Amino acid sequence: MLISWKFWLSLLIFIAFIVLVEQSYGWSAVLLSWQSIAPQALLAAVALMAASYLLRAARFYDFFHQYCRGHFWQLTRVTVIHNFLNNMLPMRSGEVSFPLLMKQQFDCPARHSAPALLWLRLLDLYALIVLSVWTLKSQLAQLTGLTENVIWTLQILLLACPLVILPLQNLIIGWLENHNSGKLNKIADLMAALPRSPWPFIRAFGWTLFNWSLKVAVYAWLLQQFIGIPFNHAWVGASTGELSSVLPIHGVAGAGTYEAGVVAGLVLWATDAKAALAGAVNLHLFVLGCTLLLTTLMTVLIPRRPKP
Repeated sequence: MLISWKFWLSLLIFIAFIVLVEQSYGWSAVLLSWQSIAPQALLAAVALMAASYLLRAARFYDFFHQYCRGHFWQLTRVTVIHNFLNNMLPMRSGEVSFPLLMKQQFDCPARHSAPALLWLRLLDLYALIVLSVWTLKSQLAQLTGLTENVIWTLQILLLACPLVILPLQNLIIGWLENHNSGKLNKIADLMAALPRSPWPFIRAFGWTLFNWSLKVAVYAWLLQQFIGIPFNHAWVGASTGELSSVLPIHGVAGAGTYEAGVVAGLVLWATDAKAALAGAVNLHLFVLGCTLLLTTLMTVLIPRRPKP
């Protein structure tokens, strides 16, 4: 079987990234930055990442409650494995594991888990954009000439925008259900996994905002320690690093593309490009290290649920 061109492209990005870091900064110099972080602070950051994993599992548990009621820890195990594969495999191919694991562990059909996962991923993207915009209040005021009160109002409206999607979504589902067609019925069945009332919708968005606020805060704090930049600058860099996940092309384990996202956010603040690259590399090492550590711990400590 021929290996996909995407694999070779991911491998090429990975190798080019290794060479770029060595030539522009030097791996030994990059790793020296870890000396600026006290072991206790690093342990606290890892503990907060574990809390982030639990928040992510809580969101899935809330969303798929009808399938996994009473099995939160087993769903946490599924969430951790899915996250591990998503971080390590190129081109977001790890996303495929979630519907497979949900079918295997909770007998949740892929026609429900896959659309729901896509919907939640769009919610992730929107939450990251909202959090990034909220850190740029002063810059937006300077660029647009609007007062701070107007900026606050616009940001609150931005936060509430997803609720406009709900009635539109329900109108589409209602129209599909009222038209007797094989293809339309299949689409309606796929959309049946999405929330139909405001409260589940708001809960999902709340879990998403809470989780991303925690993750980005930890990542921003680490960038601040590595580079010595203001926290709001680091917040934007951490956010754009996470936004790089929506790119169609990724290096192995996100190497290269993740760092490019972080650097893109930091250079907006005129951060030195080489220092930004070094900070991005160390942040990515933390992300991958936490992924390996927490996946190992949680999969060992949480027993696998017998097949239903």
